[in-house]
Amino acid sequence: MPEVNIQHLDKIYDGGVQAVYDFNLDIADGEFIVLVGPSGCGKSTTLRMVAGLEDISAGTLIIDGKDCTRLPPKNRDIAMVFQNYALYGHMTIYENMAFSLTLRKESKEIIHRKVMAAAEILDLKTQLNKKPRQLSGGQRQRVAMGRAIVRNPKVFLFDEPLSNLDAKLRGSMRRELILLHKKLNATIMYVTHDQTEALTLADRIVCMSMGHIQQIGKPIELYEKPANTFVATFIGLPPMNMFDGKIEGKKFVCDLFEYPLSARQAEALKEYDGKSVILGVRPENVTRTGKIKLNITNNENLGMNTLVHGKVAGVKSIVCKFAEWCNYKSGDEIDIGFDEELMHFFDLPVTDENGKITEYGKAIM
Repeated sequence: MPEVNIQHLDKIYDGGVQAVYDFNLDIADGEFIVLVGPSGCGKSTTLRMVAGLEDISAGTLIIDGKDCTRLPPKNRDIAMVFQNYALYGHMTIYENMAFSLTLRKESKEIIHRKVMAAAEILDLKTQLNKKPRQLSGGQRQRVAMGRAIVRNPKVFLFDEPLSNLDAKLRGSMRRELILLHKKLNATIMYVTHDQTEALTLADRIVCMSMGHIQQIGKPIELYEKPANTFVATFIGLPPMNMFDGKIEGKKFVCDLFEYPLSARQAEALKEYDGKSVILGVRPENVTRTGKIKLNITNNENLGMNTLVHGKVAGVKSIVCKFAEWCNYKSGDEIDIGFDEELMHFFDLPVTDENGKITEYGKAIM
């Protein structure tokens, strides 16, 4: 499988509306890259530019050393799997999987060999004589993948392929995608708005918002060291708790509480003394040892974990994730604190004259 090099890609639509800004990414041979972000962030537009389904306004796309920026889709040697399967209802599963090879006028022997090989990989051999309507959603998505596999493309592109499946099937298909990637050693670009898919599937994640790349890295890097407030709140479930305040000497001070800083934190934040910052704490890094009063509103018992929802000082809603079954009642009050080794601090975001965020608060530590 080849490398993919994306250099300074922009997408500007008629009327001057820009959807993607200066997108840069080098994808290694056989790497599984996941583009993740909210609706409208530019991830699907980027994928469609790579596929050739959208024109590239500026920048360069190189696949396997070949400049594909202006090539039509059929000459890029890529295969795309869509959210809606796009199967032909009047054809059998075998005919659907063989369709692209039939158009190429491959021999029947080659077509049969490739279809059967893909069916073996995807556990579809017993389904080949059926029509798409006779298959489950997960099976139909596997057929769509099989149709891509038989082409033996240089790059696989997936555009939210699991969105139409129920939660159980999505989990099953995630596992199948991981195994498929290992079997094929394929170069994959995968778009999703689901952070669980991003964290479980990706070799590296590209987190996007407002048409810009916010951070690129391994899943654990985005989780443990988010580059800014957007990545911090988008990656991780439930989202990171955020508190606006300022550094005053060796304390973080906000309207809700004062929190002492460790010697390490105070040293790292000494340049911010007297300045406003944002404190971020993941729900699983909230402890039940501390001096902050939390008034509990409700529990979500998840078996080995409990999400405890409550308010600090009666106004700020936060979520705690405790590694046990908890039976708190609405109105109970507990003392909480934060794991000092896992506290995050960010600059304030940059906003325009209308108060709209133009740049997210960058990580300080």
